[in-house]
Amino acid sequence: MSQVRDLGVTFRAPAVPRFHGMWRSRRALAGTVALTTLAAVGLAVPSSAVQPPGKPGAIGVGDKVWPELGNGGYDVLDQRLDLRFQKGLAAYTATTTLTGRATQYLSSFNLDLLGPTVTGVRVNGVPATWKSTPQGELVITPARAVRKHLRFVVRVDVRNKLPEASEKDPFPPGLQRYNGWIQTVNQPSGARRILAVSDHPAQKAPATFSVTAPSQLNSIANGKLISVRKSGDATTRVFRESRKIATELMQFGVGPFTVLHRTGPHGLPLRYAVPTAQLKEIEPQLISFDQSVRFLEKRLGRFPGAEAGSYVSALGGELETQGLTLMSADAMTKEGFENNGTAGVVLHEVSHEWFGNSVSPRRWADVWLNEGHAVFYTNVWSATQHGWSVAKSMRNSYEEYGNKLLVNGPIAKPDPSTWKGESATLRPYASAAYEGGALTLYALQQTVGAKTFEAIERAWVRRYANSTAGTEDFIALASKIAHQDLGPLLRSWLYGKTLPAMPGHPDWKAGPA
Repeated sequence: MSQVRDLGVTFRAPAVPRFHGMWRSRRALAGTVALTTLAAVGLAVPSSAVQPPGKPGAIGVGDKVWPELGNGGYDVLDQRLDLRFQKGLAAYTATTTLTGRATQYLSSFNLDLLGPTVTGVRVNGVPATWKSTPQGELVITPARAVRKHLRFVVRVDVRNKLPEASEKDPFPPGLQRYNGWIQTVNQPSGARRILAVSDHPAQKAPATFSVTAPSQLNSIANGKLISVRKSGDATTRVFRESRKIATELMQFGVGPFTVLHRTGPHGLPLRYAVPTAQLKEIEPQLISFDQSVRFLEKRLGRFPGAEAGSYVSALGGELETQGLTLMSADAMTKEGFENNGTAGVVLHEVSHEWFGNSVSPRRWADVWLNEGHAVFYTNVWSATQHGWSVAKSMRNSYEEYGNKLLVNGPIAKPDPSTWKGESATLRPYASAAYEGGALTLYALQQTVGAKTFEAIERAWVRRYANSTAGTEDFIALASKIAHQDLGPLLRSWLYGKTLPAMPGHPDWKAGPA
């Protein structure tokens, strides 16, 4: 996520077992087969079979920053998300088809949903009962409980209206509509406002996206386009993201845009959705994505995704939606690059393909690993492009912001109670995750040296690629690569209530809180 905008500065079933030795009657065999088949699809078996008592899945994954996000009792294995927009884009229907594996014997389980109206729920093809709570929990009780360790499929259908964005609320979380355009801003908890999901990075999974919209408009989503089908006045495009993707990184786009295809380093496919009316104006600046990928690959290794590119939206905003960075059309013009430093913003968002998209935070307190790295590498890029000193940039952050960065708590231990009102929807995205995270990385580099630091960074994005990781994982890996215990250093930065002295720069003075 671009710092400027964030801070407000502008079944396959198991085989039926064969029976050996003892002959069984057809009735007995049929009963056994029925039992086995029920178990195979994750449904409850008759009470004569010994099973542990079922219990509800937890309402969250145990995240202290966002306790209500994500869900317990199962792992997400795959998901299909279908959105169908009506003419005018003012309303839509949506379907979530989620494949999970139960980690306990589930009498009920939750998905995250806040706002849309549920019109039907099925578990393993059988209608289920449900209850929606004001806190954004969709409590689902299947007709038969789901057995531990087995897969299950839940389908949730919803409908919702989609108001036009206004000056009063120009960027509400989730789907945004304005003047014939749709874009998605899910970070950190907007996906649950669109359709039923498990809305936490810890439960990221591969996804299929289907977008149905009026045929005069184009549509796009994360992943590769795998099919296009026209029916009447509507066209459905289906995209597949085979990598795991966090719900906060999902993008659904609809509008009068043209999709351009280019090729990046080592044949990397690049895809750009650009407003047709501004195509000639914006196309020259698209090279910045190719340049950013090349710059970061030199320092971090191969690009972690199957493709890169951008959804250049007329609505505005910048966000690291996976493999399809959201960028503002105005910022992508020649004037935008010259006046707003858009090339640096592109570099920031592309760096998230390594930090945040591929290696996602295990808990929201670990988001500094996303944003701190993005800020750090933006500073490195600026130094190479403009001759700016990384040390000078870091000193400015250290002295100008100083301990004010910790107003929402330590860098890796943000306090959710410090976010009030509407700002609570942005937790844990605050300055500590950005400048504070970057300062922590700079302190690490100053301690271990540039060569070892680069080895740590490369090992990090390789070891946890297409997965999740947390702060203590980073500390452990850094210590291993550097052959020294870096715990005291990094914990003093990440969990302290004030900023420590900067290694190698005893003359730097951190500003007051």
